[in-house]
Amino acid sequence: MEAMPLFRPYKMGNFKLSHRVVLAPLTRQRSYGNVPQPHAILYYSQRTTDGGLLITEATGVSETTQGYAETPGIRTKEHVEACKPIVQDVHDKGGKFFLPDLACRPNFQPNGIAPISCTDKGCTPGLYGVDWTAPRRLSIDEIPQIIDDFRRSARNAIEAGFYGVEIHGANGYLIDQFINDQVNDRTDEYGGTLEKRCRFALDIVKAVVEEIGADKVGIRISPFADYMEAGDSNSEALSLYMAESLSKYGILYLHVIEPRMVKVDNIYETPYSTLPTRKAFNGTFISAGGYKREDGNKAIDENHADLVAYGRLFLANPDLPKRFAIDALLNKYDRDTFYTPDPIVGFDGVEIHGAHGYLIDQFMKDQVNDRNDKYGGSLENRCRFALEVVEAVVDEIGADKVGIRLSPFANYMESSDSNPTALGLHMAESLNKYNILFCHMVEPRMKTVAEKCQTPHSLLPMRKTFKGTFMVAGGYDREDGNKAITSNSADLVVFGRLFLANPDLPKRFEINAPLNKYNRETFYISDPVLGYTDYPFLESIDQISN
Repeated sequence: MEAMPLFRPYKMGNFKLSHRVVLAPLTRQRSYGNVPQPHAILYYSQRTTDGGLLITEATGVSETTQGYAETPGIRTKEHVEACKPIVQDVHDKGGKFFLPDLACRPNFQPNGIAPISCTDKGCTPGLYGVDWTAPRRLSIDEIPQIIDDFRRSARNAIEAGFYGVEIHGANGYLIDQFINDQVNDRTDEYGGTLEKRCRFALDIVKAVVEEIGADKVGIRISPFADYMEAGDSNSEALSLYMAESLSKYGILYLHVIEPRMVKVDNIYETPYSTLPTRKAFNGTFISAGGYKREDGNKAIDENHADLVAYGRLFLANPDLPKRFAIDALLNKYDRDTFYTPDPIVGFDGVEIHGAHGYLIDQFMKDQVNDRNDKYGGSLENRCRFALEVVEAVVDEIGADKVGIRLSPFANYMESSDSNPTALGLHMAESLNKYNILFCHMVEPRMKTVAEKCQTPHSLLPMRKTFKGTFMVAGGYDREDGNKAITSNSADLVVFGRLFLANPDLPKRFEINAPLNKYNRETFYISDPVLGYTDYPFLESIDQISN
């Protein structure tokens, strides 16, 4: 049976690709201080397949041409070193990793300095709800430095381990501004005719090709788009001219963003076709622009593209190629989280931490709380702060997304209570009024009685009182956890140190495999690997059984 078009193998220059689903460059604004962060290792690793092509988010070539705040740079040794573990992880999984070089849009103002552009005309006031400061027109003498910034950044990308670079000439960034006649009003050798407007882009291509080789260079263009009012009066001619000119340099690929679809007689269609551009370019042709599974297969099958790049769908579905292969349902993306600085937004819910001597726990415990106002004194008053926090969080995100952790029997940081059973019961009863999802309670510390370890108190009364899911924690091992579930003392069992040292703990419990020992000395150190991500997994169930 013939593979579906998106899963036909493809050879892109020296790179053998196992499928044609490409990760498009996606700006995420999570590189604090413009330095790639360790959380990007997981982000790109999740989207890596053996033989798959990934293009990182666009990366700044110089401080004055950074595209957005908190986006990565590739201009310094610090940037290069920060990229290396990210790239290595993708390579270890067989991915082909390219880095896009970009320069700023006319709206980005680092440190209040006017952004650079081919023009000094600002965007229309009120565009996207913002009154933009006019950019500063690049002088003819400054342009060689910008071109050299692209060259040096391309070299840095190769040093970091990337297989190649994608020059970002799309979406209203600096190269796109020069190319389009609705922005470029220059009268020198970089403005006026189509050939002159494209000179800046082609000068950059030439410099990068000479630095790292044509077989490692691609470019992204969006001739049919008008991002930040960077449109062109004859986008088809522009697209064809760029394709023909780029072919002379023998670059690896051309990545073109499709025209936006318009509705005609209740049918969505594109007003222009990139097929002439595809035919004019001699290398690999990548198409992007709101494709779905069916559209992508059709584009490959009809030879409109060699590869199809996916952005938002890949963002929300890190295993997108697998989902496409089996025609599985797709997660929906959330636009509100596209550009937030949080590296891990998108949690399914929250657990309010009311345990272990933290602030909420301090308010609840009578050995700490000596207040004489409405937040101190009686049990009800001492629990008021915790319950008001619960109420506020429930009102904000919904009770079905809220849990709380409590440790009524613990005395962390001398935060204890004279009657922990009464405290635990009162909280369990009070939490029921808010219908929260779960209560996560820490067991009392075990004590040795008649040479046997046992807990001096029981959580069973709280378990019977609380109406939602009841989770227990506190030094459980495999046998204790199974006993807690079978005796109906808990719905779920939480493991801490054992899970830390055994990232595949559920599998080990299932087959009763030996456990790694945890190392207390690495619990709270700042090293991003030691004692954090370096505990070994089981190599395979077969090896353990043998």
